[in-house]
Amino acid sequence: MNFDPMEILKNASGFQAKMEEMKRNMENTVESGYAGGDMVRVDINGKMEIIDVKISPEAIDSADPGMTEQLVKAACADAYAKITRKINESLRFPN
Repeated sequence: MNFDPMEILKNASGFQAKMEEMKRNMENTVESGYAGGDMVRVDINGKMEIIDVKISPEAIDSADPGMTEQLVKAACADAYAKITRKINESLRFPN
């Protein structure tokens, strides 16, 4: 078995280029998380940044602000779970 360091470097640069392409694609990927029967929506991108939050008036109860806070947290958790799943799926390489 011959050891060719140049072959390793060539494969590494190809791998790095694929990782950069995947990173660019994920930056443009957006997932939405929902809570409270879709009364709260949180959009997150592949860089794990919250890019939008929508709260319907029905979700806001001035007598119980904690409810709205819980709905926002639940929608964030849903969005993070979805984008994380999508990122993990994109990291799987074909055999």
